[in-house]
Amino acid sequence: MRSIDIHYQYNGRDHADEVHRLQPAAGRRTFMRRSQLDARNPGAVLTDDVPAQRVAELLWALSAPAWPRARGVEEVARRVRPAQVLARASSDGASMQPACTPDQLQRQMRALLHGAALRDQVDGYYAGPTWRDDAPSIRVVVDYESAPPQVLRSSAQTLLMLPWVLEQPQNDVNADTNANEVSSTWSVPISQALRRLVPDTSKAYERLGQREDGVLESRLRATARVACEAQQR
Repeated sequence: MRSIDIHYQYNGRDHADEVHRLQPAAGRRTFMRRSQLDARNPGAVLTDDVPAQRVAELLWALSAPAWPRARGVEEVARRVRPAQVLARASSDGASMQPACTPDQLQRQMRALLHGAALRDQVDGYYAGPTWRDDAPSIRVVVDYESAPPQVLRSSAQTLLMLPWVLEQPQNDVNADTNANEVSSTWSVPISQALRRLVPDTSKAYERLGQREDGVLESRLRATARVACEAQQR
């Protein structure tokens, strides 16, 4: 493998434009990483070494069979931390729903944060509409020595930027030379492997590590309020 290029951009309430390049170091036990953390500031460059095992994790995840949506949703649900979600929800007082007390709302939230109920909430979160104040994108190019490059991309606003789009060049000599074979995967290991390839000061690192976000938590609170109100009738 010659190199891995990772380009992460974000335009929302904040800004990010990062470029990370990894290339084999001498002996190939490590990869040299060069990270430009802000394209607007050419001097903001970080260079360091990354263990070859982390690169192998990404290559393994890319070569594995595609994950179906249900498997990705289940894994994301497992990553949700009920205690943290409930702590943040405690500020959403009864004033927003006079029919219910904060304790009643908390009980409804707890019921939604486990098992099939949580999986259903996460599934609905991924099926929901996009939101206006968030525009992330990531593009990864894996350049091989003896094979065509592999491209991985996502512009998903959702947790772990799922699903991922994979582009593989056509091998058919009779096919259009510019055509790529496109597939998608809900692979959580791809998100995790990419996170381990960028510096922990990167905004891509922060995004790919999120276990919950405001949209999912708002959905959980809204569902809890509706259930609580229904019980009070």
